Amino acid sequence: MSVKVLINDYQIRPALEALHDAMGNTDPALRQIGEYLVGSTKERFRTTTAPDGSQWAANKDTTLDNYTNRFKTSFTKTGRRSKAGRERRANKKPGTGETRQLQTQIYYNVRNGELEVGSPLIYAGTFQRGAKKGQYGKGAPWGDVPAREFLGLSEADEREVMAIIEDHLRNE
Repeated sequence: MSVKVLINDYQIRPALEALHDAMGNTDPALRQIGEYLVGSTKERFRTTTAPDGSQWAANKDTTLDNYTNRFKTSFTKTGRRSKAGRERRANKKPGTGETRQLQTQIYYNVRNGELEVGSPLIYAGTFQRGAKKGQYGKGAPWGDVPAREFLGLSEADEREVMAIIEDHLRNE
């Protein structure tokens, strides 16, 4: 599933048009913006917040149990949850599985004067938009998945993007 989030920011678009008029080639600025947005997007996984500042939905108990049950050290010999298991469960953030692939595989691409920021992972779209139980066929996903937006521009992102564009305009 591919996910595409279009940003039509009324402040940024005219600035990019001015940059294009001044430079012709906006790719250097777009690459710098892309680098910044990759870092900003990855930071959302640490803070578990959407671009609008809202907190992501917490993991459900079944998700936490499925995650912690994968580790033998999550249980004592008597079958009770171990200290390591309790800590693992308490520290499990949404979108941070064992491999942490989604939070680390965020990339940008500049092509034909356009900037794309996203993840190539098949489940990135489900994480961004959410899904209903069985939406992809029998048992997939096995329960409702809340949307946890990670792509997009926060107010701080907008300010930084504008600063990058202004720097390029000053140096033109």
